[in-house]
Amino acid sequence: MDAPLPIIVQGLGPIGIRIAEAALGDPSLDVAGAVEINPEMVGRPLSNFVEGAPDVAVRDSVGAARAVVGAGDPILVHCTGSYLDRVAGQIEEALREGLHVVSTCEELTYPYERHPEIAAAIDARAREAERTVVATGVNPGFLMDALPASLASISHGITSVSVRRVQDPSRRRVPFQQKVGMGLSVEEWEARRDAGGFGHVGLVESARLLADSLGWALTDWQHDMVPCHADGQASVAGTLETLSGTTSDGRAVRLHFEANAAVDEEYDEIVVDGTPPLTLRFDGGVFGDDATAAAVLRAARVIPNTRRGLVTVLDLPLR
Repeated sequence: MDAPLPIIVQGLGPIGIRIAEAALGDPSLDVAGAVEINPEMVGRPLSNFVEGAPDVAVRDSVGAARAVVGAGDPILVHCTGSYLDRVAGQIEEALREGLHVVSTCEELTYPYERHPEIAAAIDARAREAERTVVATGVNPGFLMDALPASLASISHGITSVSVRRVQDPSRRRVPFQQKVGMGLSVEEWEARRDAGGFGHVGLVESARLLADSLGWALTDWQHDMVPCHADGQASVAGTLETLSGTTSDGRAVRLHFEANAAVDEEYDEIVVDGTPPLTLRFDGGVFGDDATAAAVLRAARVIPNTRRGLVTVLDLPLR
């Protein structure tokens, strides 16, 4: 068996800690370092925050964490933010330190349309360093893009691909509840929507990634976001966000993302309108935090066999 791949976890919020916990049970990975800017965590052993973790000190920079890892090709598991323009500097720092990067940054899953200049710069720097950068997770990164892309590969003459993700945010971590406006008044929800940086991040990236896999150029877009309500409750129960994109000849990608504490049923469903027609449904839904941890660790395991540069999950090999 090959030696375990060393990973450094940057960002010890709920997702970073969940990923570190999962990595401890993966014999192909070695949790060799951690990075966090919270001064109450810096300098303390990682084992103080992740049960069973090694007693490596949490560092305040990637460079400091990299310095104590030693030989090998460490992989940075990057879990600090959703918006690429805010975290691009961290990714570039990792590349300067000679690290591969697996990120949970939603906008990085398909950055070529929203942030073309940043994407080009990261790709060039990664190629120069002979390193790989990829963003993944459950959504975006799998359920609403990579999985329907894979399912569509066994159908032809496709006219539409529709994905519905319906979940109860009360079962998720607090940052996610805040992101979808759970518990806000309608006025607060509308103010946050109008200010931007609100709702599910990555829906557009999922649509573009899925369209890319199909070879479709989406030209006509419809994007809507509305608050969800529970009967008799004044506060908002979550957010419903829908996105559709169509080609010039009418083929369509349709995404429905509903994080609503008032839903009767959680599920994920993919419908491919082609020959043969296909439907894939997960009753009860896929719990996002655990699935994100699994997706990130799987990407880390195959990094050595992935081409260099900035890639998407569609470029990752199976093993």
